[in-house]
Formats: sequence, structure tokens, C-alpha cells
Amino acid sequence: MPLVTILLGSLSGCASISQEECLLGDWYQLGLADGQGGKKNYAADYKKDCSEYKVKMDVKAYNQGRDEGLKAFCTYENGVSFGQLNKTYNYVCPADLSDAFLFGYQPYYNLANAESKRETIEEKIEHYRDLLLDEELSKSDRKEYRNDLKSAKRDLKELDIKIRKYEKELELHKIQVEKAKITKQLSSRYLSNSQRIKLRERLDSLTQQESVYKSLSYVENTLKSIKDIADMFEYESVSY
Repeated sequence: MPLVTILLGSLSGCASISQEECLLGDWYQLGLADGQGGKKNYAADYKKDCSEYKVKMDVKAYNQGRDEGLKAFCTYENGVSFGQLNKTYNYVCPADLSDAFLFGYQPYYNLANAESKRETIEEKIEHYRDLLLDEELSKSDRKEYRNDLKSAKRDLKELDIKIRKYEKELELHKIQVEKAKITKQLSSRYLSNSQRIKLRERLDSLTQQESVYKSLSYVENTLKSIKDIADMFEYESVSY
């Protein structure tokens, strides 16, 4: 079974265990499944549940299985999959594996999470617009809904800025990953001259794209800093 399938089927977040599982006592396999699913360590929960059935848990076997499962879970590829699905990471990967997972997870999660929030805000905007269509609304309710609508639109505008930022960061990430792969390919002694030329041309193209994205990010960050300073002075003038 593909690891992503196992991963998706193991994200219920439930730490309970059945009497049958306790009696079966396959603690290594249970730990392995939890590790592959990126779950927290539920040994204490399982131990407590199984004690109700007079079954003693083998914590050592569970932890050994979970450690092995985490080796399969804590990869760059699974970080990408986890991030794309907008899943919250529980920081379960050991120090020697977390960097690879987070390198894949963070840029994809940032964008997926922001896009999910955008959908929620858009639903709120539609909801407030529908409420304001009611001609029998009291003045106070109408004022409240208008303020809520205005606030939601402001939140959407700010979030759109973040989404554009995350989109650029993700594109930059993809470029850097591809560059690393090409650099590794170029180190091979078995490439033909034509293959080596094509790879170098692609590498040069990616380097140019990388430079463009970095320049855009720098400009946007500079503009944001200027806007933040302007907003600060505007706030101070209003306060006085």
C-alpha cells in the first residue's frame, strides 16, 4: 500500500484502541502505523485503554515500531503531500529527519492554508451580503452586518497579498529543488555531451527565474515596509 494512502487513512487523530487490538497485542505494527501516519506518541493512551481490559501493553515494541514508521513518514515527499492537504504537522519527526520533511511541508502548507482561509472569508462575505438583503433588518443589525462585511473584505484583501507572497515562495522553492536535482545529475560521469548541455541550459534558465522571483520578493517586502511605516504615522496622527 502506498505510504500516502496509509498517511491519509491514519489522520483521524483518535488515540483510542479497541479491546480486540489490545488482546491482539501487535504493538510493533500499531506503532509502525502511527509513525507512518505522522501521529503523536499515543503509548500512554493505549496503555491506559488496555489496562481496562486487563491487558499489559508492550511500550518498547510500540516505540520501536513508531520510530521505524517515522522514518517512512519524515521525508521531503511526504512533507509536500502533507502540506498540499493543509494538514497540521505535530512536530513528530526526530531532529535528523525533520529538516527534510519541513523543507517540503512549509511552502506547500503556507499556500494551502491561506487558500483555505480565503474560502472561509469568501463564504462570510456572501453570508453578510445575503443578510443585508433583508429589508426588515433593524438599523442596528444593518449597521453591524455592514461593519462585518467591511471587516471581512479587508481581511480578504490582506489575505490575497499573503497568497501572492506564498505563491512566489512556492515557485522559488520548486526552482531550487529542480536546480538541486540537476546539479546532482551533472555530477554523474555517465552523461553524454548533449545531455550535459541540455541540463546546463535548463540550470541557467532556472537561475534566471530564481533571480526574478527574488527581486520581486525584495520589491514587495520593501513596499510593505513603506506601507507599514505610513500606517504607523497615520495611526499616531489620529491618536493625537
